Amino acid sequence: MVLDLVFHFFSNYLIEFMSGLLIIGLFFRWAGHRKSKVEDAYFTSFTSEIEKVLLLHKEQGTRVNEVEPYLNDLLDQVKDKLPTRSVRNKSAKKHDKKAGQLGAQSVVSLRDYVKGDQSLFLGIKSEAATFKSKFPPNFNDLTDRILDHDDNWNKVLKIFPIGPISRLIDILPGLFVVFGIFGTFIGISMALPQIAKIDFNNLEASSAILMEFVLSVTYAMKTSIAGILFSLMTTFINTIVPVSGLRKKTYKKVSNCFENIWLSIHGEKSLEQEMREIFPALLSEMKVISSKMEKRIRERSNHQKDSEKEIFNNENSSQVSSSHGPVVQSFESYNDSLNDESSENQPEDSQDQDQKVG
Repeated sequence: MVLDLVFHFFSNYLIEFMSGLLIIGLFFRWAGHRKSKVEDAYFTSFTSEIEKVLLLHKEQGTRVNEVEPYLNDLLDQVKDKLPTRSVRNKSAKKHDKKAGQLGAQSVVSLRDYVKGDQSLFLGIKSEAATFKSKFPPNFNDLTDRILDHDDNWNKVLKIFPIGPISRLIDILPGLFVVFGIFGTFIGISMALPQIAKIDFNNLEASSAILMEFVLSVTYAMKTSIAGILFSLMTTFINTIVPVSGLRKKTYKKVSNCFENIWLSIHGEKSLEQEMREIFPALLSEMKVISSKMEKRIRERSNHQKDSEKEIFNNENSSQVSSSHGPVVQSFESYNDSLNDESSENQPEDSQDQDQKVG
């Protein structure tokens, strides 16, 4: 019963159904692209202002002792320079009117504060522990967690989730082709039983049945034509008005910005500084390995009774010690050179700092 109703609906109204789906898809594609452009402009301004403040801190030699106050100060310096993301509506006008009555610059409801322009800043502040950690996090996961708090990023028209809707519109071209073929087979299957009603001995009386059969088959073929046409239209629209690509570009900007914030908190180490820290431990490990190998060879040589084997092992011992000796000495000399360079650079750095303070 239900299957017959479905077949009857699609055999008679499938083109109208696909037309409505096309209109809805085009509307949400336009709304999603418009929203993505607004978000890209906002996050471009956000990352640009953050980079300016971080560069200023780097030039001033600012050191971060407390992460949370540093993040609060950083966000306070950029939030007034960003474009608005909220759409002007009746509630916004009421807030402006109320702010005028109270003599305040602005009045913001709790809902707008949590889910409006401030949602991004609240998300960043909630991840203060991640920025405080000395171990670099996965910045893509960090970006996902922060943007999950931001309804402006996640929703279109403040109601519909933009991610699932964008993915659904991306597969609309394929769906239209499937619907077209589906409608053709349903239309033909619904029209074929009418052939059994034709009286071939009295074709004039069966002309109405034949006409109905031809019209049903024609409509079935039109569903395939409409499906292909709608598929071409949506493919063209998805190509010239992309949403996923624009959001990925914006997402990458935000992820790089969070990485720069983390680096500004913990500082950027040069390759020479990292090598200077690693080489002493590496040198001590090389010495331990060399001494263990020499000790093991000597123990084996002491247990040999054959004098020729003893001579052979002693030669191997001397060869191993002679092969490891230059390696250890090279590490020692390189470590000494790094230490000498650091000791020479320390007075120059202190003089530069004295000049900056002066």
